[in-house]
Amino acid sequence: MITNFSRTVPVLFGPGSSLRTGLKAKKLGVKKVLCVYDRGIKEAGVADKVVNNIKAAGLQVSIYDNVKEDPPDTLVDEGGEMARVEEVDGIVGVGGGSAMDTAKAINALLNNPPPIGRYYVGTGNKQKPGKVLILLPTTAGTGSEATKITVISDTTTQTKKGILGPAVTASLAIVDPELLLGLPPKITAATGMDAFSHAAEALTSEGMNPMSDVLAEKAIALIVSNLPQSIKDGSNLTARTNMAFSSLIAGIAFNDTMPHWGHAIAHTVGAQFHVPHGVGCAVALPAAIEFVADAVPEKVRLIAASMGLSPSEEQSPSELGAMVAEAIRNFCREIGIPSLKDFKINEDSMGRLIKRVLADDCAMFGPKRASSDQVLKMLEKAHNY
Repeated sequence: MITNFSRTVPVLFGPGSSLRTGLKAKKLGVKKVLCVYDRGIKEAGVADKVVNNIKAAGLQVSIYDNVKEDPPDTLVDEGGEMARVEEVDGIVGVGGGSAMDTAKAINALLNNPPPIGRYYVGTGNKQKPGKVLILLPTTAGTGSEATKITVISDTTTQTKKGILGPAVTASLAIVDPELLLGLPPKITAATGMDAFSHAAEALTSEGMNPMSDVLAEKAIALIVSNLPQSIKDGSNLTARTNMAFSSLIAGIAFNDTMPHWGHAIAHTVGAQFHVPHGVGCAVALPAAIEFVADAVPEKVRLIAASMGLSPSEEQSPSELGAMVAEAIRNFCREIGIPSLKDFKINEDSMGRLIKRVLADDCAMFGPKRASSDQVLKMLEKAHNY
């Protein structure tokens, strides 16, 4: 088998690394930065630390803090217009997946005409590279700092759309585990399962490759060992550091291979019902792994081993898939992942999501195709996780 390994973005990793943000931006030739974050990051005091650090390096700073969950295209266009008016030559995104995805998309609009919807996957419109883009994650989940994709909500179709390319790829990722300290348990759990899903789906993706396999296996093992501790004690820097690293390498893993059915479902329930992405991934992943087990049983066995399970050699692929799926569900329950029922979503609603799941960009990366009936079955299992 011939495969491609992509080069990841440059990464500065370790406790305290965010204190070098200004110096790194200056070294990259930036003179004026647009700092992108949400108001929760501001209230937590994280944003001011980064902004003050950038200013201390002698750079000018403008602020865009109107970031929302599942970033809508309208706000990306708003941020892009601000970046152009302010004539910035660098973007610094600080926060979770929504902030980083917003920062990436704004960067794409610095050298490319709006609106952002012109550049969704499938439109065929190419992008010029953006300006300098530095990303600082404050959750251990999305891995967006290391990927060449951003996901935006199309407010016209109520779907999530991907944008790929150099304009949405960071010039530098600064991964400081200290920025994760004190993250609330519910967000810690949900974002941690996003990273778990990236790793598990990278292992079982149609685009799988040996490099991604190694990173994904390690990410799963680290998450299983450190996510419960991070939830129990949010100030545990060792656990937070391991989670930050697992999220990073899971992001690198799926950057090459791409996630599949679990993310197709998570994107759909997120866009339709505003379910947090990590929760959507967590409830959808078991059904997705169970569905693809007969296509890639050896990879599902690797997930089992990374979770500390010991399946027998005699187990059939379907038995193996069911075993791993139940282990993932039990892990999710252990760390407090809610169900779709907790969001007042009825099982009867699942049927109208089938076409949207099948049309999601991630669906094409499943190691096997799915019929409408099979998608409905995965949706129903996700609902009843």
